[in-house]
Amino acid sequence: IVNILFGMYFRLNILRLCKNLIRPVETRKLHESGGMADMVTYRFFIGRLNMFEDQHQNAEASLDYALKHCHKDAIHNKKCILKYLVPVKLYRGRLPSMYLLDKYGLDEFKPLVEGIRKGDLRTFQDGLIQYQDRFIRQGTYLLLEKCKTVCYRNLFKRVHKIVDKHQISLNHVAKAFKWLGMAIDLDEIECILANLIFRGYVRGYLSHAKRVLVLSKRDPFPTSSVIMS
Repeated sequence: IVNILFGMYFRLNILRLCKNLIRPVETRKLHESGGMADMVTYRFFIGRLNMFEDQHQNAEASLDYALKHCHKDAIHNKKCILKYLVPVKLYRGRLPSMYLLDKYGLDEFKPLVEGIRKGDLRTFQDGLIQYQDRFIRQGTYLLLEKCKTVCYRNLFKRVHKIVDKHQISLNHVAKAFKWLGMAIDLDEIECILANLIFRGYVRGYLSHAKRVLVLSKRDPFPTSSVIMS
């Protein structure tokens, strides 16, 4: 009954009522017993709810459980789970393989994964625009838009590897953006970097006077900061 009500609330977009269902279920630990199909469905809805509430670590755990325990022949159900699990993992810096995307026909994520992996903002942005309507219907567009932060991080990481210095002139970064066909000024680059440094995606500091990014000599692009977000 709880899973049926979850489905109704999601279709009607009244997610606030889901909390009324969760409390009695988890107080009595009903979600830890019962048929596997019911538990998979319950964790699927809980994962989606966690995603909408920006509880990404909990969302990943619940959706991972649903995918792992879903019947091996339930391809359609697994695809439904992955439509929400992939965006959560992308935001946390975990990239699915192209084999997985091909297996479940999730072509809409390919340009996003490729863009994040290479730090290619153009490919990422084009993919987001191309499948925008689909992502909006699924309720994942805003989360995928936030994945741009991970893409920025990887772009700066590529520039760092090319320059091979811990002090990087922002002009080098501006050239990378221009090469991608997304020319932006140095002030905007500073804003992007300040946000990445604040969130722990980049270790270092900005010299506004010299227009230079000074990176930490030890692990300037910590993976753990992305995964734990």
